[in-house]
Amino acid sequence: MFSFLPDWAPNLHPLFVHFPIALLFVAVFVDAIGLFLREKLFWRHAALLLYGLGGLAVVATYFAGRQAAELIFLSAEANPLLTEHADLGQWTFWFFGIYAIVRPIVDVTALGKKFAVRIGGFVIAFGGLFLLYSTAEHGAELVFKYGAGVDAVDHTVQGVTAPQDSSAAALSAPLLAEDGSWTWKPTRASTWKSSMTFPEGGGDFSRTTMMDGGERGDVLALFTEGETAMFVVDQPLGDIQMDMDLNLDDFDGVVMIIHHVKDLTNYHFTSIGNGEMRLGRSENGDLYTLDTKPYEPSGWVSFRVVSDGTHVRSYADEALVAHGHGSEPENGSVGLRVNGIGTVLVDFLSVQVLHGASETLPPTE
Repeated sequence: MFSFLPDWAPNLHPLFVHFPIALLFVAVFVDAIGLFLREKLFWRHAALLLYGLGGLAVVATYFAGRQAAELIFLSAEANPLLTEHADLGQWTFWFFGIYAIVRPIVDVTALGKKFAVRIGGFVIAFGGLFLLYSTAEHGAELVFKYGAGVDAVDHTVQGVTAPQDSSAAALSAPLLAEDGSWTWKPTRASTWKSSMTFPEGGGDFSRTTMMDGGERGDVLALFTEGETAMFVVDQPLGDIQMDMDLNLDDFDGVVMIIHHVKDLTNYHFTSIGNGEMRLGRSENGDLYTLDTKPYEPSGWVSFRVVSDGTHVRSYADEALVAHGHGSEPENGSVGLRVNGIGTVLVDFLSVQVLHGASETLPPTE
């Protein structure tokens, strides 16, 4: 099928992004000339035309940007910048989208003939350029610093190697970083529970064992017979990126990647099961859905969940599956909730803090 999109372009966003910047900066410049040459209607009409074209370009660029965000896969360091760029893009979309409509309407009325009103309209547009510049600057940083949309840049998380420290290996305990981030590579089926907190399920599965995962090394097999179990690393965190490799081929039920867990009935989640991926939160046991998309896992899948402010993005094998917006959660723990029958295979879980440092746990004995 013919496509006008060049081979080098990952999406339409890089083709559109320069038009609103050029059109709106020129529009403000022409508008300023029109204020000095008030008798020359050409400059006033040219500014209105440019504002209209710039507004249309902003709308096109914004929606192309939303589509682009679904196609890129970034590192933990870059994800907060993506969130900020998306938020700024939305504000720019509303600002110049509304301005491009209101400004011509005002100008054709008697009110628009008053010089003070024209000055006010110019000042508002000039102020909007700072919002446009900030949005563009964030986008440029995503590309030139973090390689967003650049094929040569690898943002994947590689498989986690089992810890070499004998005491940590014996406990299968998460390895903690100074900023509160942690990585968990299970190594002992008989002792991993001692490093977890179980808000639900009494700290017990029907049976757990280590299985040969080939190149992955040993992986943890969680066997369930219909019971529900929730386990977390008791480490309160804020904005985070969660990465994990799971295999659900022999499991019939729902697995939840839970985060910002306060207690048994208050947490946020990405659930996989029943042919869908669902984003949501539990408030006092009542479930609220942020987004739902059809999804069926197969084999080993690398899942990623990014919770950054009001944004939640959930990926499977580097592809964005679901994206939701909700209230910003309070700090809480991260873990898994399993409800079903069969076997869940876990290779590793890794959590990275996105903003600043969090309170860390005391060192493991």
